[in-house]
Amino acid sequence: MQKKLIALAIASLSGAALAQSNVTVYGVADATFDVINVSGGSAALSANTPNFTRVSTNGSRLGFKGTENLGNGLTALFQFESNANFDSGGALGTSRDSFVGLSGNFGKVILGNLSTPTRVLASALDVHAGADGIGSNQALLGKLGGTLANAGAGGAAGRSATSASLFDTRFSNSIAYTTPSFSGLQATAAYMANENKTETPGARINTSGYDLGLNYNNGPVLAGLTYADISSKNDVAASAYGSTALKTYLGADQKLKEFRLGGMYDFGVATLRALYTRTKGEGSLNDVKQTVWGIGGTYNVTTNGKLVAQYYHAGDLDRSTGADNDTGARFYTLGYEHSLSKRTLLKAHYAYLKNDDKTSTNGFGGGYDFGKNASGFSGDQIKVSGLQLGVRHSF
Repeated sequence: MQKKLIALAIASLSGAALAQSNVTVYGVADATFDVINVSGGSAALSANTPNFTRVSTNGSRLGFKGTENLGNGLTALFQFESNANFDSGGALGTSRDSFVGLSGNFGKVILGNLSTPTRVLASALDVHAGADGIGSNQALLGKLGGTLANAGAGGAAGRSATSASLFDTRFSNSIAYTTPSFSGLQATAAYMANENKTETPGARINTSGYDLGLNYNNGPVLAGLTYADISSKNDVAASAYGSTALKTYLGADQKLKEFRLGGMYDFGVATLRALYTRTKGEGSLNDVKQTVWGIGGTYNVTTNGKLVAQYYHAGDLDRSTGADNDTGARFYTLGYEHSLSKRTLLKAHYAYLKNDDKTSTNGFGGGYDFGKNASGFSGDQIKVSGLQLGVRHSF
């Protein structure tokens, strides 16, 4: 009897293993030692702009993904992915790209927490491994002077926070469709549902969004065109995005829009990349827009090592009530990455960001900081620089 129970248990475990044989556990462990320097700003802010060191886990993550062949060319697919911030005593954190869907000859449909075409294009054109760390091009993209960043400035509580724009984060409560690839040409459409809708007088909330992308990826050429529109048909006080000053300036029924055009050419030993973006905020009272552009490249100095560099420039805010001079920023990065194997990488990255003289004064109280692993400081004349030394392992 005991032998039969043991045999049954083994058979059950084997069956479970076979049922889960198409599930893949994957992830990235990326840790760096950072030396951060903050300087400049007003007299009051200068007294609180320190130099400090830290350990960052950058884009570290843990995920599970799998597929099931349903027959007739149809496949079910899923993915659960979470941040793994193991530097601060925690393990799994907020959700990254997590979804379930179907794929087939028609393309792919997925539902969940999704990276949009706009975000994906910027990441693909970033020169750094995984588009991670303080050198990420998310430092300037889509922020309208910093007011659309996800983390505000100020002190230790803001350090290591995400400070990307809302266009460079993921759409929650979303559905997306991707076409099949036609000789490298592929289109994606994503929609964020308005499930937070409420008609409370004086505090209406009705936020939804869509993001469209067209990409060509064939041989040495990668090119992309994206357009995102996030509509907040809200009362001013209930507006979901931006600083209070921006909400008041735009008025009710806000629309936030982002256009991006970029590409990359791979020469084999080197790559050249460029990205142009246009961000616009519209409302019942006024509108404001801003242009950001950048160039970057990589160069293989050895079989296993390469230099990476990029420069991004945020132009001045352009309001319907008049231009705001000196409200942009400049961002430089330079680094070296050395592959010890296909999965393990040593890296050294330096990044420097300079806010213009009136980024906050003439803007909407924002300013620029690193897009990933923010310093927690931004504003008029603030300069933030950092050196990251570390290792990245993919599994």
